[in-house]
Amino acid sequence: MESGIHLLIMLVAAWVFGHGAEAIKLPASVGQVLAGVVVGMSGNYFSEFVPMLNGISSSPSVIGVGEAGIFFLLLYAGIEMHPGEISKDSGQSFVVAIGGVVFPLLLGFMLAWYTLPESDMRAIQSLVVGIALSISAIAVAAKVFLDFNLLHHSIGRVVITAALIDDIIGMVLLGILTSILATGGIPDVSSILLILAQVAIFFGVTWTLGHMFFKQFWWAIHKVHMPGIRLMALLSIAIIYGLFAEWLGLHFILGPFMAGLYFEPDIVGHKAYKNTDTTINNLTKGILGPVFFASIGLMVDPVALFEVPVFLFVLVTIAIGGKLIGCGVPAYLINGHDLPDASAIGIGMSGRGAIELLVVSIAFQAGVFATTNGHDPVLANLYSALILMAIISTALTPVLLRLALRHHKK
Repeated sequence: MESGIHLLIMLVAAWVFGHGAEAIKLPASVGQVLAGVVVGMSGNYFSEFVPMLNGISSSPSVIGVGEAGIFFLLLYAGIEMHPGEISKDSGQSFVVAIGGVVFPLLLGFMLAWYTLPESDMRAIQSLVVGIALSISAIAVAAKVFLDFNLLHHSIGRVVITAALIDDIIGMVLLGILTSILATGGIPDVSSILLILAQVAIFFGVTWTLGHMFFKQFWWAIHKVHMPGIRLMALLSIAIIYGLFAEWLGLHFILGPFMAGLYFEPDIVGHKAYKNTDTTINNLTKGILGPVFFASIGLMVDPVALFEVPVFLFVLVTIAIGGKLIGCGVPAYLINGHDLPDASAIGIGMSGRGAIELLVVSIAFQAGVFATTNGHDPVLANLYSALILMAIISTALTPVLLRLALRHHKK
């Protein structure tokens, strides 16, 4: 009964805070993470007065539903990310995406390397910070560009496509990271080549299956008259792909992402796509996703705002400035956008989303942020600082983007 109460509290809190975030034109996930922060703090400080909050951070039901949320979030992300869309404006978007990954990743790695205490885990911890800073979110910028009727303008298309490319690069980086986590340290050259080979094999095999065999597979499935057969088939593919990823030493959640990526209307049929997409959308956005984001917030300690304010400030500055320079400069120098539009492209790539939170969550579960050589304030607050960075940069992105787009009339 206690687990059921915990799950109900998390669902209600995530719903309330998620809708509150949307009311002020922020992504629901920002509010849902904040819901977890508030519930977690309440459980830590007020459980004596509100017994039902006692142990909510380690509640089996919250953990279980949150883990299911990871699976379905990546499955849904793949479904919504049509490979054909990436080819549009791919030339301009690719240079923006690469600059927006490489520059923040290097800045984040260097910041962590020179700030964190020396240990066997420092290189991995620094890599996690770099990867977390390198990933962009699509939804934040899309909403602002839509408000300005610029979603189909060249700058809107470049940002959305570059963010799609960033998500795919983020999944590749996640595959590399999880393989490194399995070895317990930064590998040598031969090990790095092996890791890259594992990543290449996974994406190569799943890409080949998606392109060459999925249409025939779904054509055969259409002939089977059974309730829910398409959803069951899609989940089965996601699980098989996940097991394949694990067998290669990568993370299971790469499986659902690649399974969803090739669940396209032209392959599975428009009616089947719409029905399955609606089911997964409702389940993911209505229940599993909110609980996952809220469960991330449960582990955040807002004390990081006061214990390591300078580090957090620099982290947020790199999160926004790294994208502004890494994406804006290629847009200006290579793509030929004027300075205001190039700035809007860089700012539009500054928001963080589900993939970045997933990377931080997986690193946390793997013990990357554990203190092993005494209490270092930055390391002790690193997980919280990365989540707070995601919240702050995501909240600032629409504000800064609206300022950058003032020269465009709505």
